[in-house]
Amino acid sequence: MILLLTFLFAVSFLTAADAVPWVIRLARSRGFLDHPGPRKIHAEPVPYGGGLAVAAGFLLPLLGGVLAAHLHLHRGWFPSLPPAISDAVAAVPGRTPLLLVYTLGSLVILTLGLADDRRPLSPWHKLAVESLVAAGVAVGGERLELFGLGPVPAVLFTILWILTVTNAFNLLDHMDGLSGGVAVVAGLGFLVVAFQTHQYLIAPAAACLVGACAGFLLFNLPPARIFLGDAGSLFVGFWMACLTVSLTFYQAPYRLYTYFVPLAILAVPLFDTAAVILLRLRRGRPIFEGDTNHLAHRLTALGLRPLPAVLTIYALSLSTVLSAALLYHVGEAGAWIVLAQLLLTFGIITLLEAAGRARPSRDA
Repeated sequence: MILLLTFLFAVSFLTAADAVPWVIRLARSRGFLDHPGPRKIHAEPVPYGGGLAVAAGFLLPLLGGVLAAHLHLHRGWFPSLPPAISDAVAAVPGRTPLLLVYTLGSLVILTLGLADDRRPLSPWHKLAVESLVAAGVAVGGERLELFGLGPVPAVLFTILWILTVTNAFNLLDHMDGLSGGVAVVAGLGFLVVAFQTHQYLIAPAAACLVGACAGFLLFNLPPARIFLGDAGSLFVGFWMACLTVSLTFYQAPYRLYTYFVPLAILAVPLFDTAAVILLRLRRGRPIFEGDTNHLAHRLTALGLRPLPAVLTIYALSLSTVLSAALLYHVGEAGAWIVLAQLLLTFGIITLLEAAGRARPSRDA
């Protein structure tokens, strides 16, 4: 199974990395560029369209793998397969409709993001389309089990979760290499958890997503040669949300495991989103209006340069992902302790940021 996951990662990585130069040339020829502005740190226009490379790197190997599984089951292409891979292949036909629901939804999200990158759309119009897609996933696919409260709360909570995670990665895309890098770390977290819990259909999808984001990241680290844009960040966030929904569908070692794992893996984008929204509400500003109050911005305001700030957030994300991997090896009491440690970590970060912002005013 490890060889299969490595192969899918490599194919996705190479596909996305090979697609990026083509997308850059296409974006420049069509004037599909992000121009410098008051809240932007780049001095020259940078091509949009990174989401196209990520989508190609992710969907082509994933759908190709699904097609190969169907052909093997009908024609016996591979005479002998390891038990884990054989079980995963045998389960593909039953899960193909769900994968198609996720794929169609992600293509709508990708198209929405491309339209917004080309000409900014109303936040409410974007939210309406995202809500329709999330509703389609919740009704036509899987949904989060909400403490056995019934199908209607499960559908509503699934829609809210998909909207939250999708837009969390979109909001995180405000500094070179940030959203894509956090996606790589979070995707690795989903990959490890899926492998631990023998979810051998989710693990390959996570491997493809990690590979595609990593291939794109080669061109997106500071100074970025291409941006994800709303198309890419929304696409990645949507698939992160879908992986979460499918992960929590399976039997878990203890009941709260299914709720703690996604919160731990996605703690950084969720924390950043919550903090930004609270700051905007506190200052009486619209929650959809961009600003420089994200975690990475606050770290640079405290003295870090952009690249060290991004690496710091990578490290923070990795620490939360390691906590998620640990949850599989502890009981429910241990899970509460891990969750308390995460809350303390983000509480300390919040206190340090507040102290750093207050210091200049006291010295003045």
